[in-house]
Amino acid sequence: MKSLNRRDFFKLGGGMALSAFVVPDTMLANDGSGFSDFKALVVVDLSGGNDAVSMFVPAESGSNITTGYESYAAVRTSELRIADQNLMPALRSRVDSNGTLLLDTGESNPYGVSGNDIRSCYKKGFYLLDRNGFESKVAINALMPEIAYWMDRGKGAIVQNVGSLIQPTTKAQIRNKEAKLPPFLFAHNQQSLLMKIGAASSINIPTGWLGRVADKWSTMYDGSVYRMNINLSSFGQYKMFFGTITQPMSYSGYGPVSYDHYTAKSLRERLVQQNDGDMFRALSDRTQAATMAQVAQTVTDWQEKKDLFSSNNLVDSYGIAFDKMPSQGDMGINASINEHAVHDFMTAAKLIKILKDKGHKRVVISVAVGGFDQHSTHAKTHAQRIRGVSLGIDRFMRTMEATGLMDDVTLFTVSEFARSAGSNRDGTDHAWGGAYMVLGGAVKPGNYGTFPDLTLNGPDDYSNKGRFIPTTSYSQYFGTILKWFGADAEVLDHALPELKNFSVKDLGFMG
Repeated sequence: MKSLNRRDFFKLGGGMALSAFVVPDTMLANDGSGFSDFKALVVVDLSGGNDAVSMFVPAESGSNITTGYESYAAVRTSELRIADQNLMPALRSRVDSNGTLLLDTGESNPYGVSGNDIRSCYKKGFYLLDRNGFESKVAINALMPEIAYWMDRGKGAIVQNVGSLIQPTTKAQIRNKEAKLPPFLFAHNQQSLLMKIGAASSINIPTGWLGRVADKWSTMYDGSVYRMNINLSSFGQYKMFFGTITQPMSYSGYGPVSYDHYTAKSLRERLVQQNDGDMFRALSDRTQAATMAQVAQTVTDWQEKKDLFSSNNLVDSYGIAFDKMPSQGDMGINASINEHAVHDFMTAAKLIKILKDKGHKRVVISVAVGGFDQHSTHAKTHAQRIRGVSLGIDRFMRTMEATGLMDDVTLFTVSEFARSAGSNRDGTDHAWGGAYMVLGGAVKPGNYGTFPDLTLNGPDDYSNKGRFIPTTSYSQYFGTILKWFGADAEVLDHALPELKNFSVKDLGFMG
């Protein structure tokens, strides 16, 4: 058996307390010569294809405005249509004198309805973004009051009609077969892969866009337990984090929980099975010396920050301390939310604080939230997902603000594609371009990109379902974020090889 070298991983199995944690031996990032500051990115993958027009509701009024609410309402069935009711005044009334959002419980919430039916809460209305450059053109779904609050404070932007594009593409070019289209359009796995690769032309590129950044910045974390790219996804490691010479670190979304019995002896006992002990004992002997001290370091780092939330007196939008989750009664809904995602956001916040205090300069953390592939029962399932996402991001943002890191951190959403604007009663189909959000202290608030014409089979529709042809590429979206992150022209070209195909390379939403 080939022995493991410095760049190999040792992954602990499912029965161990450190499950889903990959122990690396070195961190591969920038050598530090160009960076004196600290910056962090949090990538939030709404996996399965997020319904962008229900999360970010087109809100501009006027019957002749094809990008506004009337056109949206015309293509959405009653089972999914968000009501034309602005809940922003009710939300603003729940911001206290310190500028902190504190929601009531039950039906008293801005989105509250009789009986607490989550589908009715979801469709009750929206929070109209009417300042900070948003110009009343877009609104946030009722079940994301925290996101609306941060946007209303000028801490976020929405980028319209983003998707996988090789080069600028029009409907006429598609009809005339003149367009270069991404392969396997509307297929989950392939479109997810293209988004993570950061190039829309081929699924066979072996590295991801953030992995290629880490390749360029490949020495700053040498000798460290941590890596630049850290994955909290329960779905496995992100392709976007793998480079030619670098790999991500995988970390449990709940953090290292218990290591009381994690010793060389217990490791060996777990690995060694009767009659094949020699092979597993050899593996244990080769890896444990290089990894035991590093595992211990991560535990120590985590324990040192165990009181991060309580020491800052942090509570969520319901006034509940971070060591607890709000109940359905607290939230005023009759369905569960994705609590695991909330823990992921809290773990991301703690990791960022750990790495900042340890003197690291750049870190990227991924949070994947599954379940966005909603062909049916959309109003309930999408509602559950976005309620958890909003609550989790809010806890993350509150931590960043309390610890003075707000200006150093940018959080942004991705998805393999959006959902169709046209609906099949209580569900939606795979689509293409969609809206995404960016949050953080360095974000220039407002609308960016181009609002699509919502007319079915209209000038922006790939078909007759509301599958919008993107007008902004992932290359442009990612490139704008990477430029703020410290990537120069050489790193941008290496990370995003198709960015050169677009005349506008910086969309302007980052300071």
